Amino acid sequence: MNHSLYNKFAAQFAAATLPSLVESFNRQVQSRGFNAARAAHDQALLAELERRGIDLSDVSDGTTTSFAHHVGLENNRLVRVD
Repeated sequence: MNHSLYNKFAAQFAAATLPSLVESFNRQVQSRGFNAARAAHDQALLAELERRGIDLSDVSDGTTTSFAHHVGLENNRLVRVD
């Protein structure tokens, strides 16, 4: 993983609001492209959501995360909305 990209995204997400983090997740839905920048982005995004105590169980099994569906935030939990 590219640590400088991860650190850039981690700092960006640490300063972001929860609604903007959800928007960042939803921008990745159905995206077919994958590269080092996307990996760093997604990893930093998920780490920040977890740091804030957001339940990711609707989209992640702890090993794999699905970006197949848009999500919303309900009671500190990401929930599928489509």
